[in-house]
Amino acid sequence: MALRRVFVIWTNPLFHESARLLLNHPDILWIGAATDFTAAQDAIMRLQPDTILFEKTEAGIPVNILNILEVETWDVRIIGLSLDNNEMSLYHREHQTVVKAGDLLQLVLG
Repeated sequence: MALRRVFVIWTNPLFHESARLLLNHPDILWIGAATDFTAAQDAIMRLQPDTILFEKTEAGIPVNILNILEVETWDVRIIGLSLDNNEMSLYHREHQTVVKAGDLLQLVLG
């Protein structure tokens, strides 16, 4: 299986640590993390991860992160995970799927 490169955007330290534990897999490489969406966007464009995992909050989905799907030149998945309702949203071009949080590893590994 190919190595999947993941970038994580978080605001809650519990989200950060939970993601770190869930993504502890030999086929996943944690290439970066940020707490600021603007700084994250710059790092994401430079690092070109396979998967972007972000903490979904009541504020909704950060537009500048979803805009990456419009301008990216590499195959990227964007996964929003909410600590509030244990649900995820997967954004991969126009396709959206909602699944339980326990399936995070499968979504990242593709």
